[in-house]
Parts: sequence; C-alpha cells; structure tokens
Amino acid sequence: MVVVFVYSGCENLGIEYLSAVLKAAGHETFLLYDPRLFENPEGIPRNRFLARIFDEKKILLRKLDDYRPDLVAFSVVSADYLWACKVAAMIKERMDVPIVFGNIHPTAVPEVVIRNDFVDYVVIGEGEYALLDLVNDLKGKKRDYTIPNVWFKRGGEVISNPPRPLIQDLDSLPFPDRDLYYRVGKPFDFGLNALARRGCKNACTYCSNSVRRKIYFGRDYLKNNTFLRMRSVRNFISELKEAKEKYHFTLVRFNDDDFIEDERWLKEFSEIYPREVGVPYKCFANPESVSETAVSLLEKSGCGQVQMGIQSLNPVVRQKSLRRYHANEELARAVDLFRDSPVQLLADNLLGVPRQTEKDSAEMVRFYVQHPATYVNAYWLLYFAGHDVVKIARKYNLITDRDIQSMENAPFTGTHLDRPGVQPRRLVKYQTMVRLMNYFPRALSRFMVEHDLYRFLPPFDFIFVLRIFRMLMKSPKKDVFPDPRDVYEVVGLRRREEYLFHIVRKMKHLLKFKWLRRKG
Repeated sequence: MVVVFVYSGCENLGIEYLSAVLKAAGHETFLLYDPRLFENPEGIPRNRFLARIFDEKKILLRKLDDYRPDLVAFSVVSADYLWACKVAAMIKERMDVPIVFGNIHPTAVPEVVIRNDFVDYVVIGEGEYALLDLVNDLKGKKRDYTIPNVWFKRGGEVISNPPRPLIQDLDSLPFPDRDLYYRVGKPFDFGLNALARRGCKNACTYCSNSVRRKIYFGRDYLKNNTFLRMRSVRNFISELKEAKEKYHFTLVRFNDDDFIEDERWLKEFSEIYPREVGVPYKCFANPESVSETAVSLLEKSGCGQVQMGIQSLNPVVRQKSLRRYHANEELARAVDLFRDSPVQLLADNLLGVPRQTEKDSAEMVRFYVQHPATYVNAYWLLYFAGHDVVKIARKYNLITDRDIQSMENAPFTGTHLDRPGVQPRRLVKYQTMVRLMNYFPRALSRFMVEHDLYRFLPPFDFIFVLRIFRMLMKSPKKDVFPDPRDVYEVVGLRRREEYLFHIVRKMKHLLKFKWLRRKG
C-alpha cells in the first residue's frame, strides 16, 4: 500500500513516526510538502501577491499523480485546518482516493471534521497503530469499522470508535523516518528535532495536552498520571547517534514539554550524551522542574538554550485561567538560577489571558528588570477548538458561541481582545518593552521602568521587523548555538534556509532560464 502524507510548515515528528511504523510493516510512504511561501507566518512576513505567485498546490497535485496513493493522510493543526481542507478538496476532485485527517484539530472536534465530504476517516489521539490498522484494512475488500482511534463514514452514518490505550513502551517504536522530509530538500537537515518523552505531567488550559488527556481519561483526565511516558536514555541516544552519522547535524531541539522533569533520567543523559553525541541542543522546561542540580546537569550535557514558560505573574490568573500552580518566588528563583549559567534562558509570557489586567502586564515588565533572562518574549494567547481555556473565556463573556463555532470550523487566530469595542493597542507597548529589553543595555531598561518611560512607547511592535532583518543579514555560525536575538529556534533557522531554497527552485520553474537551471 502507498500512503502519501500532505503537510505544510516545519518538520513534523509525528508524521515521521507514522511513516516509520508503516514502512516497518512493508508499506510505502511519500511526503507532499507545501512551503506556502509568503503565506505561512512562521518567521517570514505574509504577502498575498507573492503568495499567489509562489503557490505550489498545482505542483503538489501533479506529484500526487505520480505516486498513485492508496491513502492520502493529513496531519492537521488548527491553524492549518483551512489550508488542509482546501488541498484535500482539490485532491478529491482530481482522483478517487480515501483521505484521512489526524493530529490535534481532528482529535479536538472529530465530529466536525468527519462531516467534510472530502474526509473519509479521522484518527484521534496517538495515530501510529491506528493508521497502520487502517492501511492494512484498506488492502481488503471488506471494511472493519471497529478500529480503535478511527472514525468512519458508512452511508449517512458516522461511526466513532474509542481510543486504544496509550503506547507505554516508547522504546518499542521505530526511530522516526527523517528521510521522508530530508528528501524534500537540503533545508530540513540543517538541525535535528527529537523527542524523548510523550505527554506532560501538567494539563495547562491552553495546551493541546489537555485535549489529548480528555479523550483518553474522560472526566478524570486531570487525575491520571500515566499520560507522561519516557524513552530509556540508551534508546534515545541510539537514535541521535544514528541520525548524526547519517545527517551530520550541528544543532538539536528536543521537543519534550519538560525535558528536565526527571533528574535521574537527566543525570544518565548528561553522562552519555556529551561523549556519544556532543552536539549543542535546546530544550523546553517547566519552572517547577528547575533546580540547581538540573541546571548543572544541563551545563554538563552541553545544553545551549532552555525555553521556559513564565506566562503570567498574577497568581490568580496563572492558577484559575492557565492551570499553572507555581508561586511567584518559584518563578523568580527558576529565572535567577540561569543567570550565571552558560545556558541561555528564553522566557515566554502570555498577553490577553482571561482575567488578566493591564497592571499584570506592567508587572511583567518590572519582573524582567529585576530577574533578567537571556531573551524574553510575550505572545498573545490564541484560542483553539477543544482547549479548556476556551470554556474559561466563554464563562467571562470574552468570546461568544459564534467564536467557538468558528474555532471548530476554521482557525480562530485572534484573541478576545480583537473583538469590536476592545482596544488591545495599549497592551502592545508592554510587549514591545519586553522585547526591547533583549536589545537595550540592562541599565537603560531599568531606567525606563523606574521612570515609567515605557508608557510612552508607540503601540507598534517593530521588533519583528528588526528580527527578520537580522535573520536575513547575519548568517549564524554553524559551530555554536545561535544568538536568540537573531532567531532562537532551530526551526526558525531551518525556515530561513528553506525559504531561500524554495524561492530559487520556484524561480527556476517560473522563468525557465537555462543558466538559472544550471546554478541550483
């Protein structure tokens, strides 16, 4: 059986695991990748005119004809749902092939996604063995409508099957099929993405983990502790060693929600990783897991950056709206522990959280003057279907039932501050000031805060423009972890090179100059 995955955006580890399981069972897999040049907002400004010129949907369809798939699979996050629907509809018009949607958006609202005429199946939750069972079933003439995790259509009826148990032994999974992406082009092997654990011990209201927990554990999703699962250190190192020999990467990003939550695991990792892999890496951490021992082990293992979510400095907002139970003193201590460390700390914060006030935003600015991090950012909280924060926002009438319906059928990519009659522009100055701290001398930032000068900043976030300029003009060194002020994501670095790669390739196709074709 031939399965073709269709995706847009950065490298998707989930698709690579799905492909690896299918290939291990004897199936063929291919990837149709749409770079969505000047349309996808990750790190590059949008431009509708250029997006139309560089649109590649028709090219994808021609490639699909060559693959002759038995199944087309879409991994769909909420922000890409409309794009996935458009491409899937084009595929259905072109050929009679079954289409399956999976990932977080179909998991959150499968009853909405399955109603689309161009969607034949929906996979909820972990999809490796559900997709394998579905592909195996498609080889026969008679359908099995009882496959766990899979929703079917039978006539006018929708058949919904409950999820199978979570995969507890992560070591039993094959290593992700990175060749699926790396065959697309050079940009994808610039750095490596890897995952040592699945799930999280927390269930923050704005995080997709709360959605996944609910489908497995129902009403008791907050009480169940089997959601977090870890690979053995030896299995994880084996994957990294194999990938290093094959792809020669110089940067790694570990995508675990909290890479340091188990100190015993981290200690074993810190002893083996520098000796057998020895590549600078970035990881994510929860403030409650940060300790002197954890920071020391990160240094020992060669960690270059830690990204940590502070999110809110109002304890009531943090606990009631976000379901994060740290004390402010704990947050301050976590930030301060990185101050004298060679490990860069990237601190994230949220604006536009339910019950958050302008005073809270001002407190955020003061906090980072007293407790500076290597890089500080402030993001606007976005609402996506099925997340618990949606119910909280609705409770306080910050969003409407119509907004919730929009989230289910199309990405609701704004915050409740975008509603008519509400002016978020006054809050942008806090976001701007926090980002300026990354460029200003510390004494200047302190002076502006002490004299409330940040209140006179224009409500325009020009840091994004500055970052793009720095990203395009300055090539990061390959042998050190990049300065977070330039672009602090392995994904972002890859995104820049990917754009250049795809733009040149597209220009060859458009102009068809022989000299340009020779240049590559």
